[in-house]
Amino acid sequence: MVGVSFSYGDLGLLDDADFELAKGDTAVVTGRNGSGKSTFLYLCAGLVAPERGSVLLSGHRTDAKHPSDLFRLGIRRGFVFQEGGLLSNFPALANVELPLHYHADALALSPDEVHAQAVSALERVHFDPNQFNSLPAHLSFGNRKRLALARALATRPTFFFFDDPDIGLDPDTAQLIHEILCQHRDDPEVTMLVATNREALIERLGTKGYVLQDGQVHVRNPG
Repeated sequence: MVGVSFSYGDLGLLDDADFELAKGDTAVVTGRNGSGKSTFLYLCAGLVAPERGSVLLSGHRTDAKHPSDLFRLGIRRGFVFQEGGLLSNFPALANVELPLHYHADALALSPDEVHAQAVSALERVHFDPNQFNSLPAHLSFGNRKRLALARALATRPTFFFFDDPDIGLDPDTAQLIHEILCQHRDDPEVTMLVATNREALIERLGTKGYVLQDGQVHVRNPG
């Protein structure tokens, strides 16, 4: 991002802020509660537009007229929201299939391939097949998190965004998410940004860190 400013009413979160992450790198972003960590991720991913400035992924603006335009350029975004961000009226499997259906043309996927890729993503997060047809409200918080992770994994993202990925999770689900984070950290084709204040996760990832403060993105000093 270059010269990005963003606020909620009178609350300024970013003020002419710059941030750059090289391809294949992973970074952790910290900050006090209310500093705008989630909004910062939304801006970087192109989910919200800056008031001023620009955000680029692989040199392309994130505000493409159609999201599939970025997919055709090989820019695939995966986002795991803190609370899951699942569609409440869609069963588990349909939640994962939805982004694949939406981008099926750009990804050159047939309906059968959409289904197979969604099932593969669910299997990767050890999601119980007996719950494929369950609505999110009928799932535990841990399983909703696994489902949200599977949905993000399904498109095989080249840019991955995690918002407080292990908050409030059971140990098994937290361990699974940590392992997947580390796998993507080590993948040179994936650029990843993680918002968290949890020192255990920061230490495990062992990557460069930044902190949001006074409307700017500062390099985080270890310790």
